[in-house]
Amino acid sequence: MFDLSGPWSRVLADTRLHHGPAMQSPAVDPVTHELYLVQLRDAGTADELGNLCVNRVSATTGKVLDWMHLDGFGHGYQIGAQHIAGRTHLWSEAGPLRKGFGTRVTRFPYLPGRSIDMTSDVLTKPYSPASDTLTCAPAVDPIGNWLTLRFRTPSGYFYSRHPINPATGKVSGTPAATIAHPPSVVGTFQGFATVGDLLYLYNGDPSDSFEDSNARISLVSWRDPGRTPVVTPVTALPGLPVREPEGLAVEPLGDRVRLLFGFSGDAPGPGRQASVCAFTSDPPVQGVKVLADWSNLTLADGFEGHTGARMPRARLISVDGLTQLQLRGSLSCPNLSGPAVVAVLSPWLTPSLPVRAAVPRNMSYGNAACQVEATPSGQLRVHGASSAHPLSWIDLDSFTAAWK
Repeated sequence: MFDLSGPWSRVLADTRLHHGPAMQSPAVDPVTHELYLVQLRDAGTADELGNLCVNRVSATTGKVLDWMHLDGFGHGYQIGAQHIAGRTHLWSEAGPLRKGFGTRVTRFPYLPGRSIDMTSDVLTKPYSPASDTLTCAPAVDPIGNWLTLRFRTPSGYFYSRHPINPATGKVSGTPAATIAHPPSVVGTFQGFATVGDLLYLYNGDPSDSFEDSNARISLVSWRDPGRTPVVTPVTALPGLPVREPEGLAVEPLGDRVRLLFGFSGDAPGPGRQASVCAFTSDPPVQGVKVLADWSNLTLADGFEGHTGARMPRARLISVDGLTQLQLRGSLSCPNLSGPAVVAVLSPWLTPSLPVRAAVPRNMSYGNAACQVEATPSGQLRVHGASSAHPLSWIDLDSFTAAWK
């Protein structure tokens, strides 16, 4: 369904979570498209206590909206989300704990500002797929209506998928299939997801650079689990320093589907950063794949966008495998005499490495062009203005730059 070696897009750019520890995994509400990022809560004692924080994050701004605390639930390396009766419900590990990991799974409504533990009456009855389960974690497929469990017994790791009733959201305790973890898929396990009859497995270690990363996604068939898994290296976010793979999630978008995969990063400031990227299911049309359609730019104070077809906008496309950031429209400037921030990019347009392109500007003593730069901090900056050649307007239509 997804071309794991093809173009990827960005969903979140370096979001700071409520607590300091790294994101463990994302989930997405299939109706509201809000993101839920879970993290261990108590630095130093996290593995012993299994206390988690779920952050609700806006898909449009990338900002944490609110959060919920889970006491004694597990490690949080994979969670899932359902939309039931007009609200978000989350699947998580559940206690009792074994070496910091939950041995059962449970579902509960997202309750911002609340703290719950294993005695809470909002939990569904905790479930384990085997009597000798040592660890267990959930993932939700809203496309095929499956709950997938990854669980460990003394015999090894297994996956079971359970039908979800699309009308009621209820999950069958009887699995439709159970398969063993493929012996050829090795390394630090970071997440899993089912999309229809395909199982995606996410592995990789923390690394200090893109060049050192061993992040990879393996593809397993539910119908033919004996087939050798297809393993694809993950090449997203080359500019992200201190990267660690973190969790998978599935998001329906009309007639398209996105496979979300997370990274935790590190940069100056409080706490670890959370980034989320995606592969999209739709095929290219005449060699062009739209990764993020046109959206209006948020202009900085003092800049005025032209209206109608000249409204400043941006989109992300892939042309024959090359991902490009495109801008269009025009804007007026407050007679700039130096570099300035023109606009703020949405999280899904923010590159992990700086990109630049030349664009037309007002003529000033022979100067008719300036440079516009998109930065990893999400800023759109203009260069080329001076007191001798002030900027009064910029045309963005010629901006096309390779994006990573």
